[in-house]
Amino acid sequence: MIYGIGVDLVNITRMGRVIDKWGNRFIDRVFTTQEITFCFHGPKSVSRFALRFAAKEAFSKAIGLGMKKGIRWRDIAVFHHPSGRPDLTIAGKTRSLCHKEGITRWHVSLSDDGDYGVAVVVLEKPAPEDRMPEALKGQ
Repeated sequence: MIYGIGVDLVNITRMGRVIDKWGNRFIDRVFTTQEITFCFHGPKSVSRFALRFAAKEAFSKAIGLGMKKGIRWRDIAVFHHPSGRPDLTIAGKTRSLCHKEGITRWHVSLSDDGDYGVAVVVLEKPAPEDRMPEALKGQ
């Protein structure tokens, strides 16, 4: 069953200004080493950073806490499967919180066009048996 849905819209030009102003101080605070490597080794690095930032924000909205109560930027990391599908790795206190809340799966979608990028995150947890529709029980 769906635990939460989060959406975040990011202005890519604004992200570029933030990176220009704060540089590594910002990048190292928000992104994992793997994310930084991915973003810098390819085209549209600012867009790549912006989409990862949006995914972290969307995750925090889906879990219902925003970036507080133990959720840390670097605990949420975006990566891509060989097929190109984006996914998240969750670590630290954020992972513990997911476990506590029964969150077992998540889905992420990223898209950008021009000056804007968007991320959608859907969190899932198993449906209690008593709330499961009869047609799905025993399958």
